[in-house]
Formats: sequence, C-alpha cells, structure tokens
Amino acid sequence: MWRPSAPARILLGILAGLALGLALRYWTAQPWSERELMYLQFPGEIFIQMVNCLVLPLVVTSIVSASSDLGKSGSIGIKALYYYITTTSLGITLSILLSQIIRPGQWDSFDLSADKSNITNVKPRINFVTADVFLDLLRNLYPDNLIRACLSQYQTVLVEPKQSASSENMGISTYDMDITYRYTQGTNILGLVLCSLVFGLALGTMSDEQKWPLQGFFIGLNTVIAEIIEWVIKSAPISVVFLISGKVLRSEESGATEMAHLVAFVGTVLAGLAIQALLVLPLVFFISTGHSPYRILGAIGPALVNAFGTSSSTATVPTTIRCLDKLGVDPQVSRFVAPFGATINMDGIALYETIGAIFITQMRGLDLSLVESIAIRYDKLFIELNQFY
Repeated sequence: MWRPSAPARILLGILAGLALGLALRYWTAQPWSERELMYLQFPGEIFIQMVNCLVLPLVVTSIVSASSDLGKSGSIGIKALYYYITTTSLGITLSILLSQIIRPGQWDSFDLSADKSNITNVKPRINFVTADVFLDLLRNLYPDNLIRACLSQYQTVLVEPKQSASSENMGISTYDMDITYRYTQGTNILGLVLCSLVFGLALGTMSDEQKWPLQGFFIGLNTVIAEIIEWVIKSAPISVVFLISGKVLRSEESGATEMAHLVAFVGTVLAGLAIQALLVLPLVFFISTGHSPYRILGAIGPALVNAFGTSSSTATVPTTIRCLDKLGVDPQVSRFVAPFGATINMDGIALYETIGAIFITQMRGLDLSLVESIAIRYDKLFIELNQFY
C-alpha cells in the first residue's frame, strides 16, 4: 500500500492546517479568543518545545564530535564561514534591489500626504548605538558562564541620566546616556557554538588514546539525540495542522488598500526567496564545484519541507544531516557544517528583514537612498546576530 514520504506528510499537514484555519474562521460568527487559540495550538506548542529541548545538545555534540578532527575542522570552518558571509551579503543586496525596483510600500499607497511634511521632520528616538550592538556580539561570543549562556544573552541598555529626565533635556545624545546591561531570555547559541568548537579543537590535539573516550562519548550522545529528534519529527504532520490553523485564525481581516500593500510585500519577499534559492545559491554552487546544483535541490527536499513546517532551521538539522549523508557527504563534514550553518547562516531572514524595513519607510513616504538602505540593513544584521534563535 502506498504510504506518503515524511516531507509529503508534512506538506499535507500544512495544507490541512490552512484549510482548517480558513474553515474555522469563516464558519464561526465570533472571533476566537486568545484562550481558545491557545487550546487549539497546544499540540503544536508541545511539539515545538520538545524540538527546542533537543536542539541545543544536538548542536553542541555535533560540533564537538566533528571539530575534534583537527586537520579537517580548520579548513572547513573557514570555507563555511566565507560561504555564509557571501550568501548573506548576496541576499541583502538582492533584497535592496528588489525593494527599489518593485517599491512594495508605494503600491496604491495610503493617503499620507497630509502627514508627510510632519513625518519627514520627525527624528525617531534611537535606543542603541551600532558599536554597542557589535560589542554585545563579541561579549556573547565569549560567555562568562556556560550555564547562563544556555538560558540568556547579554544586551547593552542605554538609559537617560536621572538629571536629564526633565522635558528640556529630551534631546540628549545616545552617546551621553548611562550604559547598563541586562540578560534577555534566549539561548546564546553563538557563544555555545564557539565554546563547542574550541573544545572540539582542543580535543583534536590529543593523542588517539587520550581523546577517544571523550570523543566516543560525544559521538554516541549525538547519535542518540539525533534519533530522538527523528522520533519527535514523526509527529510534525499532526502538529503543524494545529500550528498553521492557529496562525490563520490570528490573522486579521484587511481592507482593499491594506491588502494591496500586503500582496506587494509578500510578493516581493517570495520573489526574493525564489531568486536566492533557485538562482543565486545554485549559481554559487556551480561556480564552486562545477556540478549541477538542481540534483542537490531535489535531494534536500525533505529538509526544505521540514523547515517550512516547523519554522525552525535548527529543528531541521537531523533531517539536513540525513539528506547530506544520502548525497555521500563525509559525516564529519555534515555534522560540523549543518548545525553551524543552522545557527549562523541567515540568508532568508536577512532578505525578509531588509525588504520589511524598506517597505515600512516607503509606506510612510520616506525615500531612502541606496546607501541609506545598505546602512540600515547592516545595522540590523548585527542586532539579529545577537538575537537569533
């Protein structure tokens, strides 16, 4: 009897979630309350929590076990980092070009003509300095407490001095504000990745007799965690039904003008993602290897569908590794590059966030130059590196 593959089951779950959400939305007279939505999404919430619980040990054990081979780790790590920076930069450039060509924020735009003279004269309050964000990135790379790094991230906070709280001192510069800090909730993946990498490299300097017990422990633990995640992922087709249907019910009705903006924005993002995934990345692959990239795209289909259904790149790491193994990639390479890329590489979010920022400025009647668009994007990139999951 025919049985659909795992990616097909997840895709069917996504479609079923969309259908269920639309049916519940238009067949119920009253909008759903937050409590009702919480009940509906509860199975999906449990699924995401189970995956998130296993992602951190999977990433740590994968990087330690793979980087313990000192000869391969250095060259592979440098090549991978160069690739990630290159593709993210290409994604940013593509998003800026598409935003300037399509101009989604100006499609049948809102009538803001009366407000534009005021809007252009208003200087928004800037609550951060780019240098602070970059320094926070370095601080998070070198955590002072590994246990705390599993739970929180360092963030610089600028506050106005007490003596400047009066209205006549509201123009105080951000450079003159008091510098404090806080730890925000969320795993410091960057710091843990670097610590795991250093630990693995140090392990690789030892003799085979000395390193094998510890190396074998991490390899075995990584295999066990990957197997458990495979069990959890089997529940994804059912879980995504509840996740997607809840998101559909949370979405708000839009008027014709808002819908025109939404269609333009979503269309620009999808066009950018399609060009990046189907043209830019395959071209980079072809230039680097000389082989056809489209055979690879077909082979990694399960990872793509899994990522779309769970909305998590790190949760897709086991599926990605399995796809790479089927392609004949060296296991030591796949177990190092896959978790590293899932936490560092940011092509999609870089493209999406750039288009979103330019879209908002266009809607408000502000016309950014190409240089200003690039400056905004790279400022935002440092913030994302500090806050990504």
